[in-house]
Amino acid sequence: MLINCTNHPYEIWNKSQREAAEVYGEVVDFPFPQIAPSAAPEEIREIVNRYADEMESLKPQAILAAGEFTCLFMLVDRLLSDGVEVLCTCSRRITEEEKKPDGSNEKRTHFYFEGFRRYEYYDKHE
Repeated sequence: MLINCTNHPYEIWNKSQREAAEVYGEVVDFPFPQIAPSAAPEEIREIVNRYADEMESLKPQAILAAGEFTCLFMLVDRLLSDGVEVLCTCSRRITEEEKKPDGSNEKRTHFYFEGFRRYEYYDKHE
């Protein structure tokens, strides 16, 4: 099982990303938590612990994680410390930006899935 802890549901993934995910078996969506800009580290830690406990109880082969940076950092740290394989998506990103007649900018971004990469500690923790 691969848990998709992002805000991009499995149903909208392209074929190549679905095929790469199926190596892990069933894919279960687990939406990444919404983190208020005013959230204190203690609040984020509580959310991380609740999410990690619930996801780990499903005994996944791996967890794909992406979201708000401080929460993501804590979540990945917690999951790696617990021995869970954590992945990120590797994509090629092409951005087109256009200046509109009213002076505003419009940006369109296209993502092309290239694979998954494992999160690892910078320095091996023993």
